[in-house]
Amino acid sequence: MATSARPGRARTALRVCAWVLFVTGIGAYALGLLGVLISETDEACSQKLVYEGADFREMRTGLVPLENTCVFEDGTTYADIPGWVNPLFFGGVGGALVCVVAAVLVGRSAGKRG
Repeated sequence: MATSARPGRARTALRVCAWVLFVTGIGAYALGLLGVLISETDEACSQKLVYEGADFREMRTGLVPLENTCVFEDGTTYADIPGWVNPLFFGGVGGALVCVVAAVLVGRSAGKRG
């Protein structure tokens, strides 16, 4: 009887792990996206407030991975997204997926034993 309780606890722990990682990843992405939406990085770059070397050439933006980068004529770039946003997003969502798969496998192996 004690062995049948362990897979249930493991599945519960894996589900909690999945939710925590998923919420953390999505929260990081939301903070980064909020920064993109309220920032005026393109204006700051075009007015030479972030880099005084060369003229502003273009703005690179993207949603996955989250990007908001000024590109200048000499190839210099200025990224407005903090460096932790994309790794935390992909790590959180990927880790959540791993936890879900592990929970399914634990459930299947418990079903075969029981």
